[in-house]
Amino acid sequence: MSSSSPIVIAGGTGFLGRRLAASLAGAGYEIVVLSRRPPGERVGPVRFQLWDPQVPQGDWSTSLEGSAALINLCGESIGEGRWTDARKRLLIDSRTTATTALVSAVNACASPPPVFVQISGTGFYGIGERECDEHTGPGNDFLAGLAQRWEAPLEDLRPDVRPVVARLGVVLGKNGGALKQMLLPFRLFVGGPLASGRQWLSWIHLHDVSSAIAFLIASPEARGVFNLTAPAPVRNVDFANAVGKALGRPTWMFTPRFVLKTLLGEQATLVCDGQRAVPERLTRLGYSFTYPTIATALAELTTN
Repeated sequence: MSSSSPIVIAGGTGFLGRRLAASLAGAGYEIVVLSRRPPGERVGPVRFQLWDPQVPQGDWSTSLEGSAALINLCGESIGEGRWTDARKRLLIDSRTTATTALVSAVNACASPPPVFVQISGTGFYGIGERECDEHTGPGNDFLAGLAQRWEAPLEDLRPDVRPVVARLGVVLGKNGGALKQMLLPFRLFVGGPLASGRQWLSWIHLHDVSSAIAFLIASPEARGVFNLTAPAPVRNVDFANAVGKALGRPTWMFTPRFVLKTLLGEQATLVCDGQRAVPERLTRLGYSFTYPTIATALAELTTN
């Protein structure tokens, strides 16, 4: 897959954005990253453009003209900072403001990108035991509301641009993201299940995130919501056992919910609760996962 037209990534300087930009550049695309704090004008095949989502028709919007695709990764990390009222407002505003600005800029283009990939989260489905595919309705907790607000601006996207909403599970990758924190207790010989251990973890390897997004961009029939999760979600206790096996560490340390609630407050839901999301539409469209099981993923992620 290659193209002379660039792919524009908004918010492409984070853990996921850097890997995605490198992967798409390796496939032959020129990459333009919209960033509020660009590291320079260009790093290898990646060109950076200063942007301000508070200025919907700023100079950055010209980067969208004639582009091959737009990918929106913008949003403050849900895993950083205690969820005070101010932090919650920042989590919401950082997503809705950026998405609204990008939709407005695309709608104003003379030659818009043919596809707009909007990142969201499986938190959309709320907490529970039910298996959630893309037809499952939303939950009623904070993360479910956050995902709904995140996705809502795409309802105003012009009809000649194909919308793809990618609801991510927990992204597992080396040297960053959630996995680095998740592995630390095991490396210190104090790892084990969290809370009940029965909660579901919908996860996906970082490689499959990049590959699946490239697949969706290249598939003209891909439209609407897609769960970007591995086909085999696991319970927390099974994840702990798989990590212990991969690292050769014990998994005896059990951390009760009340301890996590005391330490993290409402944010404890990130580790105490979960969703059982499955990639029904992505699999049906023909995507083949490189890392379909937690064992295959951890085998690669825990090797140097």
